[in-house]
Order: sequence, then C-alpha cells, then structure tokens
Amino acid sequence: MFVAKGPVARGLFIDNVAQLPLFVLRQVFVLLWLCEMARAVPRYEADFSLALINRTGAYHVCRDIVKGLPQHFLQIRYWRFVCQSEPQGIVRKMLGRLMLIEIDRRTRGAIVGSIPASGSVPTVFMDPLYVLRGGLKSSDIVLCHDVGPITHRWLFNGSTVTAYERAYAMIRDVGPGMVFVSEVSRLAFSQVFGEAYRFLEVIPLYVRDGVVQGHAERPVAVPDRFILTVSATEERKNFTRSIVAYARSGLAERGVGYIICGPRGNAEAEVEACARSTQGVVKLGFVSDAELRWLYERASGFVLPSLLEGFGVPALEAGRRGLVPLVSEGGALAEAAGAGCITVDPENIAEIADGFLRLVDMSEAERRERVLLLQGHAAKLTRTRYLECWSELLTRDAIDQDRGAV
Repeated sequence: MFVAKGPVARGLFIDNVAQLPLFVLRQVFVLLWLCEMARAVPRYEADFSLALINRTGAYHVCRDIVKGLPQHFLQIRYWRFVCQSEPQGIVRKMLGRLMLIEIDRRTRGAIVGSIPASGSVPTVFMDPLYVLRGGLKSSDIVLCHDVGPITHRWLFNGSTVTAYERAYAMIRDVGPGMVFVSEVSRLAFSQVFGEAYRFLEVIPLYVRDGVVQGHAERPVAVPDRFILTVSATEERKNFTRSIVAYARSGLAERGVGYIICGPRGNAEAEVEACARSTQGVVKLGFVSDAELRWLYERASGFVLPSLLEGFGVPALEAGRRGLVPLVSEGGALAEAAGAGCITVDPENIAEIADGFLRLVDMSEAERRERVLLLQGHAAKLTRTRYLECWSELLTRDAIDQDRGAV
C-alpha cells in the first residue's frame, strides 16, 4: 500500500484543501487557529487555597498541577491573595487560619459578596470548598477528590459538613466543568448532584516519584518484620478497627509488628491512645520519603480498610513497591490498587484480622501473581500521564470555549 509522505503528502493535502468549499475552509482554519492559541496562551487562574491548610496527598497532587503545567495558568490564587510563590511557614498558617474564619462566616451568611477575582478568566479550583469565595462561573473547573462531607457526614464535624453543603449547592446551580480522581468519586457525586455540568471527567492519580526513587533510611525503633499503614490519622481511615484486628490476629505473638505512619489528622488522640495500649503497634507519625522507601521495601503487606477515600494513593504506592494491599471492598481504594489487592468489609473486624494473617502467610506463588498485577496497574499511572491528561483537558476546554465565542 502506498503511503504519501513528506512533500508528496503536503502536496496532496494542499490539492485536497483547495477543492473544499469556502465555508468549510473557514471552519478548518478557525479550528487550527484555536488549537494553536489554546496551546500557546495561559487561559486559567488556579485557585490553590487548599495549600494554606492541607499537607495530605491532595496537596501534592494539586501542587503538581499548578507547578507542572505553568503554560496553562495566568496566576495562582491563595484565597484572597495572588502570589508568585507559595506561602510557607507561619505566613501560610496565619493565612490558612484567616481563610477558615472567613469560610465559616460566609457559610453562616455573615459575609456576602465575592472576593475580587480575575474577571472573565476561568478558574481551576483545586477543591470544591474554595468556590465559597464567590464568583463561580460555568466556565470554571472544579477538582473533586471525594464527596465525603455529604455522603459520610458522620465522619466530619458540623461546620465542615455545612460549608461543603453550601459549596456543592453553588456548584450544582452553576454547572461548571468537573474533574474527579476516581470513577467511585464521580459516581457518588452524580448520584447526589446529578450530571448537569459542562463535563464530568475522571483523571486517576499516580505514584509519586519520591516513593520509588532515592536512598532508603531505616526509621528509629521499628521491628524487622511488620505490616504497614501509611495515612493521616483521620477518623475515616478506620485506624481503631485496624489496630483491634491486628491484636486479634495474634501476629504480635509471632514477632510481626504493625507500623502506622502519616501526618496528624482529626483522630490523632484516639489513634495514639489505641496504639500505645496495643502490643506490637508502632506509631511513627510523619516520615521522610527516604524512611517511607525503607518501610515499603521491608513490609510484609499494607493495610488500609478505609471508610472513605477519593482515590487511595497509598494503596497504589504500596502495590508499585511490591506490597499486597488489604483495602476496603467496592471503593476507591480497590479501584486505585487494581486487581491484585485483597478486599474486606471495613466494618468487620474479624475479616480485617483474617486479612492481616493472609498478608503474612500468603504463599510466594500467590504473592508473585498479585504483585505482578499490582505493579502492571501502577506502572500505567504515572505523573507524566496525569499531567498530560490535565493538559489535554485544559487545551480542549479552552478550544471549546473559544469556539463558542467565535
């Protein structure tokens, strides 16, 4: 079969184009011009207010968007302030505290009106909460990690639930573009708030480079054999049931410890007390990437039967490092980890205890089979792919909006 290339192909293209009607030519060249302009000109403001109060996985993911795709963003907003660089240290904490006070007052109706923004420039909100600053437009895009404050409100305090209720009501009324981190989150959102939006896209998350690259460093006072959990100490992470299940498994008596690490959350005091009173449990708190690499390399398995997740990056990371994850059935964690994980009912302590034992006693043949599935799945979910998906979405959205204005 003859395939035209180089000058021949260009000549055939020109000859064919010359035969097109004038109105078709106009549409073709308008579309090409829009494509080029959408790639070349920053079109959006990024609302990264989340960075003032959040240092969980959501922060790192959103930071990668605003730092990794500068060609798409005119500026980055931190609530009331547009900054060249991200606020840090005491400044960040002070701004975050003031923002939360204002969000609370806006939720209660004590403040009305919008914070001055960038006029008609579309905004990419890195979390639904921050649309409360007002001025939400249908041309905007909102990244939704989960709808937990609506579907699992018993896991959150009353003010958080009320604030998200108001934010989601604004989103439902305006109908901006929506992006989700998992199909589970998209489905949960659609079931509550419908599908009357410019678009409902899913862009799955990825394994951070810091988890797989670099030297490893052993944390202080950890056992040689252990099961691992990596997560913030939030109530929705189900730590108490996991610790009780570990105790029931009898693994402590067999010399297999249970290590918990991650930043402080709203259940810190409860988790700390439960860990202190349970033989074999070591609670490390926040660890460096080097220490996390060591833990992933040495663990016998990973446990996170969470009650609520938007995506479940730790389970994906564990699979990438060759650990079989024990996660909640039917949720975002199982979607994130892939076919090689073990699933349990997160409210059934006996099932979780059996899961601990399966991780330790699993045959090498079964472990190899599961790890092969897990690593094959994780290898497809890279930071490069994630940013490419976001870039394609923003480019396509800019073209669609320009086309509507022509």
